[in-house]
Amino acid sequence: MPTIEQQAAKLLEENSVRRAPVPVEAIARAVGLDVRYAPTTDDVSGALIRNGKSAVIAVNSAQHENRQRFTIAHEIGHFILHKRTDQHFDEDFRIDYRNAVSSEATQRSEIEANGFAAALLMPVKFLRNDLLRVELGEGDADQEIQTLAVRYKVSSRAMELRLLNLGFISPL
Repeated sequence: MPTIEQQAAKLLEENSVRRAPVPVEAIARAVGLDVRYAPTTDDVSGALIRNGKSAVIAVNSAQHENRQRFTIAHEIGHFILHKRTDQHFDEDFRIDYRNAVSSEATQRSEIEANGFAAALLMPVKFLRNDLLRVELGEGDADQEIQTLAVRYKVSSRAMELRLLNLGFISPL
């Protein structure tokens, strides 16, 4: 079975994505997901709503664009990685919420969806190429992380975690 990194890379390849920022909404549409935006409470970033063979990603439009992009990527991760059914309201209906619990990553499915989102939005191949052009030195590492975050349209914290998890930077 392919790893989460491999599945995200395959999706990028299938959609001819070769540089950042990743067009995450277009990728959602390409895999058959409809993306809808509406404001909601701060504690809910989004949801994946499955009904039979159709699925919709609901995104909290009141949140920052970078957060919305991560939410879409996270829900694509659920769609691809977690085909099982739970949280039934009826036999063919399921909702996966992205909320504060998702961010804590205490459930395996949330950890996997977060990992998929990171791999999709900040592909290792793209980062490796970008890092060849930039030196993450001691004094200006924060500035370089911020520069990469802007380029990839993710938060600085998401970029920092991705670089740490890939071993491109060391913990302070």
